[in-house]
Amino acid sequence: MKPFGKQLAQFALICAVSLSTGTASAQSEAEEHVLDGATIDWSYDANGARMLLTFENGLARYEWIEGRRAGNKAQDIPYRSREMSDGLFVVSWDQADRPDFITLIFDFNKSVMASTGLIGYGTDNQRNLFQNGTVHSLDQ
Repeated sequence: MKPFGKQLAQFALICAVSLSTGTASAQSEAEEHVLDGATIDWSYDANGARMLLTFENGLARYEWIEGRRAGNKAQDIPYRSREMSDGLFVVSWDQADRPDFITLIFDFNKSVMASTGLIGYGTDNQRNLFQNGTVHSLDQ
């Protein structure tokens, strides 16, 4: 793994713990939805799975457009986000119906992302998510 990828993955884990435990500083509702109005086209480097992810009015929606999950989509997912520094964002949501808890880190300056999460939490199929990827575009 490239040194920057390792640092971004470590940062993703720290942010996920911070958001899920409430240790991060308090934000207003508007500050928790700083990506409202944005659509991100990104993919995982390891498997090429590609997603369109849109944020609007405090809700996220996504559709996998390439890879084995192509066509899989969800909408009306309450999300939280914050800008960590110029162009560096952390996003988190809990999809209890799946059940998945996801944290994504986007560095739009370098067109990279990282993810961490628990997929299928509380089930016999629970697994950790810990991957990096490429940001193809950001439309705001």
